[in-house]
Amino acid sequence: MAGFQSLDKRLSKDEQTLHDVLWHESKANPAKLRADIQRDLRALDAFLGVRGRLARMGAALDKSWKDPRAGESLFELLGHTYNLTAATDHLVRRRDPKGAGEHVAEAVESVSIGVCSNAGCFEFVQEWEGGKTDFETYAGKLADHLQSKGVARAGDFKRHLVAARNFGKAFDAKASKAEQTLGARAAIANGLWVTLASTSIRRAIAAPPRFSLTEFAVVLERIGARF
Repeated sequence: MAGFQSLDKRLSKDEQTLHDVLWHESKANPAKLRADIQRDLRALDAFLGVRGRLARMGAALDKSWKDPRAGESLFELLGHTYNLTAATDHLVRRRDPKGAGEHVAEAVESVSIGVCSNAGCFEFVQEWEGGKTDFETYAGKLADHLQSKGVARAGDFKRHLVAARNFGKAFDAKASKAEQTLGARAAIANGLWVTLASTSIRRAIAAPPRFSLTEFAVVLERIGARF
């Protein structure tokens, strides 16, 4: 996976800056940020070999920059694709299962927040982030809420979500290298499934991300083929 190292740093910076602009009133230069994001999404598209799918989705969202929902979707497209790709890079190139797990955890936490916010129960996120509940309790409350809205297999979503996050958050440094490597592979696979399933869930509750779910699925499949 040579060639990802410099892109990794740029994408990480893009993700954090976009997050701060959208939700923390950062005064970062919007024109520069937009240009950086589009450049780096094109580079990630080429790295993954997804034939313009990622670049086109990013460019379409950039055209609706002033729409908060488009900004949220751009953050998800950028952050989730970046972190899951970075997880495979840590596992395969760097031989760092702990780092892989940490990137998966970051991705699926963000995925869960997007689902929770769009399902109308953001107070669950606030309880978890405020330390009033642990992640598994939060995920269970989210699953119950989704089930009450008629979402099929909400319990499966919760189980995969918790499993994907826990590997990196409760990494067992004493486990054998083989266990760590296989655990990282399982975490990435769970993370990819959770990320894809979240788009179907949000479509079911009439709040899908504002990018092509079909094209996004192809991108996730391509990431999954890299490890």
